[in-house]
Amino acid sequence: MRIVVTGSSGLIGRHAVADLRAHGHDVVALDCVPAAQSHARDLADPATHCLALDLTDPAALPRLDALLIGVDALIHLARMRFPYTGRGLAANGWTWDKPDCLGDAARLASNLQMSCHLMAAVANQRVPRVVIGSSLAIYGFYYPSHPWQPEHFPVDELHPLAPDDPYGLSKLLAEQLATGLAASTATQVASLRFPGVAGADHEQFRRAQDVSIRGLGALGAYIDARDAARACRLAIETHLEGHQSFNVCAPNTLLAEPTRDWIARHFPQYPGSETLAPGDWPGYDSGKANRLLGFQAQYVIA
Repeated sequence: MRIVVTGSSGLIGRHAVADLRAHGHDVVALDCVPAAQSHARDLADPATHCLALDLTDPAALPRLDALLIGVDALIHLARMRFPYTGRGLAANGWTWDKPDCLGDAARLASNLQMSCHLMAAVANQRVPRVVIGSSLAIYGFYYPSHPWQPEHFPVDELHPLAPDDPYGLSKLLAEQLATGLAASTATQVASLRFPGVAGADHEQFRRAQDVSIRGLGALGAYIDARDAARACRLAIETHLEGHQSFNVCAPNTLLAEPTRDWIARHFPQYPGSETLAPGDWPGYDSGKANRLLGFQAQYVIA
């Protein structure tokens, strides 16, 4: 298949390009910076077509539309990060401080512009398959403004979505656009809801994901970038109906104790924690990705 990957110089994007190429796909790598500036070793393959395009710019729409002519699939991983996602945990350890309200609004608008422009071009060129890099922040537990508790554990795709932060809202809006795209065209869309993504240095990642820095919202979940990239390819290669969302996590956690003990300690009001499964399992359920995509994580942090 001929596949366009946006955000190709990012952590997941680099691995997605390499994984797709390794499995015989023709890849067009798209980012807002030229490949020569991205320091992405995986983009050096001469068979990978690297293009620079600002997806937030309405003037770039004709070029984007032309780029998607004859394309079999699109993997949309481009995004603008929000500063509070890497810092801002409040002293109470549950909620997040987001002091840059105007800046967050601009970043949300940029992410939404990218999604809108891509969906329009996909619909116009009738691209049959799309994968969107979404986030577990869509449930509202990663960067909340108030104390919270999931309705059930583990959190699956049927759990209500109630983000009150701009980053989580940007993912919710992108998924809603995807639902509209799939309903109005024959395009199948898979939204992959990722947790924190680990690069090559697993120990550094583990330290950065500690609950004293990142809060409780991850519920112990994580994913290695190589597994995230493979999930993108599997979602492209699998026939799906309409728009479907998938939690994509490793099968274990970064927690220092059994999951149900951790839940009982941090969520004492949750009824029936003693009936939860024993052992080390993430608070977000990836069973749907396992069943429909055949996804099983291969890179596990011990």
